[in-house]
Amino acid sequence: MTLDERIRDRLDAARVLAIPIKELGAADRPLLLEHLLGLGAEDRYLRFGNPLSDATIEHYVDGINFNEAAVFGIFDDDLALMAAGHFAPHVNHATPPGIAEVKPTVAEFGLSVAERARGRGLGTALFVRASTHARNLGITTLFMHCLTQNKAMMRIARKAGMEISHSAGEADAYVTLAPADAASVMREAMQEQIALFDFAVKQQLLNSRGMHPVA
Repeated sequence: MTLDERIRDRLDAARVLAIPIKELGAADRPLLLEHLLGLGAEDRYLRFGNPLSDATIEHYVDGINFNEAAVFGIFDDDLALMAAGHFAPHVNHATPPGIAEVKPTVAEFGLSVAERARGRGLGTALFVRASTHARNLGITTLFMHCLTQNKAMMRIARKAGMEISHSAGEADAYVTLAPADAASVMREAMQEQIALFDFAVKQQLLNSRGMHPVA
């Protein structure tokens, strides 16, 4: 690793640690749904490639398998999701019986940031968080599929040094990840602990104000 790469890696780690990012579970589906339904038609188009209806978004959220995929979220002081990222390994469900299933080495990542929370680096922080998670799972290639007019996603891809291919107004961005090491494992554990503490503090503050956040 070159000096520039080491510096960038440390800066990325510092950026993520400064923004608490919590891994969501199945119980958090209502929070994720509320966030995605809050996206306007244009933002839905940029996130999914189509201006999905409310019913389709609800079906998408209901279909997330939290045992295989991971969803990361950034919460505001009222415990509403400001940004969310969906990390999905490419799992082969067609493995014949009796043959050991090969662990996925490729994963896709998609993210969304509420309009009110843009310009704070939340999308980049989510991508870095997902990259660390991917490394620790043994994923070697992380990619993002988006419309070329999605300037925010394209900017994140370029900053990450991803290889970008264009076709018919769409873009696929790929990055090859380094293997997991002690630092990446420790970093992810620390990130999750910081996020859990941040969430608990915000929940207590809401309780003290007589509000009732989602448990």
